[in-house]
Amino acid sequence: MKICFVAQQIYPYLNRDASVETAGGAELQQKFIGEGLRDRGYDISYITLDHGQRDGKLIRGMKVYKTFKLDQGIFGIRFFYPRLYRIWKALKKADADLYYVRCATFLPGIVSIFAQRHNKKFVFAGAHDTNFTPGNLRLPSKRDEILYKYGLSNAHKIIVQSEKQSELLRDNFNKKSKVIRNFYPLKPKYMDENKRRCILWVSTIKSWKRPLKFIAIAERFPKEEFVMIGGRSGMGERDLYDNVQAAAKRLKNLNFLGFQPFDITEKYFDRCKLFVNTSLYEGFPNTFLQAWSRGVPILSYVDPDNVVRKYNLGYVVSSEREMEKALLSFLSMAGWNQDSILTYFNRNHSKSVLEKYDILFKGMFKRETIN
Repeated sequence: MKICFVAQQIYPYLNRDASVETAGGAELQQKFIGEGLRDRGYDISYITLDHGQRDGKLIRGMKVYKTFKLDQGIFGIRFFYPRLYRIWKALKKADADLYYVRCATFLPGIVSIFAQRHNKKFVFAGAHDTNFTPGNLRLPSKRDEILYKYGLSNAHKIIVQSEKQSELLRDNFNKKSKVIRNFYPLKPKYMDENKRRCILWVSTIKSWKRPLKFIAIAERFPKEEFVMIGGRSGMGERDLYDNVQAAAKRLKNLNFLGFQPFDITEKYFDRCKLFVNTSLYEGFPNTFLQAWSRGVPILSYVDPDNVVRKYNLGYVVSSEREMEKALLSFLSMAGWNQDSILTYFNRNHSKSVLEKYDILFKGMFKRETIN
């Protein structure tokens, strides 16, 4: 089976290019899924932005088709040319049996129309709770919103990260879905408690990620080592990034590293003793999996499907005061039970998750084969 992931920002992850800072959690998951399915015998391709790479470039057995450069085209018509024109052209070149899109953008609409015209399958995967909340889609134009909703309505299958997202989709769009958890393909490992030194925050610097709350907690615990990793959002929040950088510089116990490539970020997870998430809302963060695969607990304002509380994976708080109390409680402990965290991770987020994709995708073609 030929599967094509339409992920405009994914090329830096595929090419391991640390100079491009635009890829995020959705792209990382699509890299993991694609590589995992490739290892199961699927023919995998990606459609990405044009970073100057050769069209149809082969990366670790997967073809990469390019579309357009972000700054290319004349304002007012560039949506149609070069963007729409080159996306459509790349979809034809990929000639996949199934096209996969993750995130609320205009792409689901375009790919859905292409799939209908060329008798292909189209799968949409949610990347965030807001993908299924009409009043909070965060799309740049009404045109994008119309195309997104059209694609969502006409997807052959919809994949969500949690039962909460499934409920939002059903309640707001009257659509059914398949829950498949995010997964992390690297082997879980026990970490030496003595080597765990820092309290870590990793995300893109966006207002709803509330990075200043992490700086505030670092200021209240001057004897602890805090590390903050996050690049610019590219969504008109340049001032926020500058403010975070300036505030972090004033604290001796906080090391703000800005954007870091995945391999470097992984090394900081190896030496952290607690991971902190300050977001107002999330989907199912990859960073949770990076922490749990090492037996590291989290301190978070969000708790997807209540798993943090249910499986004793860390602390869930609703205010800065609760966060301070939780951190005090954590620091007073001799250590956290790694076994319970690693057991949960192995059962829910390891490579066994790929089996669910395999069953879902093959099932979409089973009836046609019988007929």
